[in-house]
Amino acid sequence: MTSAASLDTRTRILDTALELFSEHGFDGTTLQQIADRLGFTKAALYYHFRSKDALLQATVTPAIAGLEELLNAHEGLPDSPAQRRRFMEDYMVSDLAIVAHPLIAIGSADRRARMQSMLAGDGLDFHDQVCVTMAFRGIGGVIAQYPDADTAELREALLDAARALLRPARRRPPQRTAPRRQARRPHPVGGS
Repeated sequence: MTSAASLDTRTRILDTALELFSEHGFDGTTLQQIADRLGFTKAALYYHFRSKDALLQATVTPAIAGLEELLNAHEGLPDSPAQRRRFMEDYMVSDLAIVAHPLIAIGSADRRARMQSMLAGDGLDFHDQVCVTMAFRGIGGVIAQYPDADTAELREALLDAARALLRPARRRPPQRTAPRRQARRPHPVGGS
């Protein structure tokens, strides 16, 4: 097999895998389904990729590079709620099946920190950190919950939810804590 034909086969495998991951999610897609769709044997698929995880890694590598480019493009722009929303919208343009996978959603600690900063700015209080985490990490859970949803409709619903979570924080009144009750001491029985 020539290297051009091998590259073409690899591209076909990656495109088909991405298509099936989009349709059924990563966990809902088997190597046999990918091989069947391509008209390959499972052994032929293993020749190119040793595992489904290796196939996914090859599939998401361009997405990770694209995410890095997105982060680089947005870093240094003035922080504002509108800018944070633009970042989330640009992020959601990616294929939803790829966005949902932990290799992208969780990624490296550095990428997580950069994305958190991009989504909510610096100096967040705990409440805002929770909102950012829910907006970002919740995307994968929602995509997994609705694998057959219309992609455009799902993307719009995800953006609406993320926008609601990433709204500028309103001044919250300080939380009052209930006064601590002192433990009652038992009265001495027949005491003095």
